[in-house]
Amino acid sequence: MQNFAATPSAAGWARRHTTDVLARWGIPELIDDCCLVVSELVGNAVQHAAFDEGPAVCRLVLKLFADAVSLEVWDPSSGGDVRPCVPDVLSESGRGLAIVAALCGAPPLVFAAPGAGKTVVAVIPRAA
Repeated sequence: MQNFAATPSAAGWARRHTTDVLARWGIPELIDDCCLVVSELVGNAVQHAAFDEGPAVCRLVLKLFADAVSLEVWDPSSGGDVRPCVPDVLSESGRGLAIVAALCGAPPLVFAAPGAGKTVVAVIPRAA
């Protein structure tokens, strides 16, 4: 588990952490895909983090399973739409969660509780 200040640099720090952990786990073949997913999820967490009561944080938890890697990002906001959508072709944003769903083979799961924030979980399968 690693906490990051919910600032524009959080996604970069999260990618560095993910690269280090996956290298130590001996699965360098998943680094690029996992970093892309982590970057999107942490970027969304930073965008939706609540700053009302001081600096906000987001939390990244990486879990290794026999057949997959789980990437979990928590932020203090229980709001924010995290469903993949089809953006306007001229839109400059809105494609990230669709990319996450494509890499994972399924959309991310969202666990939210009013006043307790939300956790977005993406699972990337490991090659057999």
